[in-house]
Amino acid sequence: MAEHPCHHHQAGQHTTACMTGPCGFCDADLGTTASGECHRCLRIVCENCDAGYDADLGPICRPCHDADITAANASPPTGAREQHRRCVFDLDLSCGHVVTYAVTGWYPVSVACCDRLGGTILNGTYVAFSSDVDYVRLRCERYIDVPAGSVPRPSRLLRRRARTDAPAQPSYPGHRASTGRYPARVGATWTLGASTPRPS
Repeated sequence: MAEHPCHHHQAGQHTTACMTGPCGFCDADLGTTASGECHRCLRIVCENCDAGYDADLGPICRPCHDADITAANASPPTGAREQHRRCVFDLDLSCGHVVTYAVTGWYPVSVACCDRLGGTILNGTYVAFSSDVDYVRLRCERYIDVPAGSVPRPSRLLRRRARTDAPAQPSYPGHRASTGRYPARVGATWTLGASTPRPS
């Protein structure tokens, strides 16, 4: 497998180099062939080495496809088992973004997305405030058989884009409005746990 620009950034945060350079699996020029992002490893792959396409999630690259085949042909596992629900949601957030969010379990009520709503400094580290979830759309839901007691896969923010809907007024008094493309409020940094000098 050739060295690929996707090895040099976080998963799913592709740059122009990822989309126009060589395929990470077969060295085809992505500028001259159709390409997509494997929904497992989140690397850009071309149509020549793409092993399949999931209508809910997207393309599956050859290594991920082959790993699934190997797992399917393995002998049945022994011991206690349990099922984990893995879902992908599109979430409209109060910060004004729409995020595609993968989670084990059901959708969250707040998501750490950006620092648009402000944040705090805790023990010297800046922590952005989480955004409230205004609206949820389920993209896919599946159940995975795992050994009992397995630690759930951590939630992942797959992609983020600005909302383009108009801000909606709340249905009930006291509820916050849906923010649309821009947040209704913009926060500022404040500090928790920092000692303030007292005048002597």
